Amino acid sequence: MSELKKDFLTFRLGKEEFAVEIRRVQEIRGWEEPTPLPNVPKFVKGVVDLRGNVVPILDLREKFKLAVSYDATTVVIVVHVFTSQGERVVGLVVDAVSDVQQFDMNGLQPAPDVGTTIDNQFILGLTTLAPIQTQSSQTNAEVSKPKGKMVILIDLDKLTSEGLIEQVTTPQDMPVGNG
Repeated sequence: MSELKKDFLTFRLGKEEFAVEIRRVQEIRGWEEPTPLPNVPKFVKGVVDLRGNVVPILDLREKFKLAVSYDATTVVIVVHVFTSQGERVVGLVVDAVSDVQQFDMNGLQPAPDVGTTIDNQFILGLTTLAPIQTQSSQTNAEVSKPKGKMVILIDLDKLTSEGLIEQVTTPQDMPVGNG
């Protein structure tokens, strides 16, 4: 059985760890209040101008019905998604960015069929961060910390496939200049 490993950017939403493929990440930005849009779902915070491109900002915490607060660690992960109209750039608001991790795609577990705050259709799979191995200074033996933390891998294209991105990024609906 061949191993297929991919790099993911891990981040926190509340107390949970999530991840998106690193090759889809364009940049990580600090939180700034976006320009609001009328008649969009609550989790669409608005749009920002990113070097001449209008980028919709989606708050994943609100999308997944989690508690929302904006503080010094709140960031926007700017990602590329593929929609029926082609590739788009979208900003995802998260509580904090954690690290870049490599996961074995053959070892992913499916999402459980129990009620969760996250719709299973947005989940690529579940995996565990490997426990951290440290060297004991006295015995020079490896010491394992507690079991690894569960990470939920998000399928970006399914997350944005509801037609919402096309609706939000339609040029005639975008504010021009100061609104």
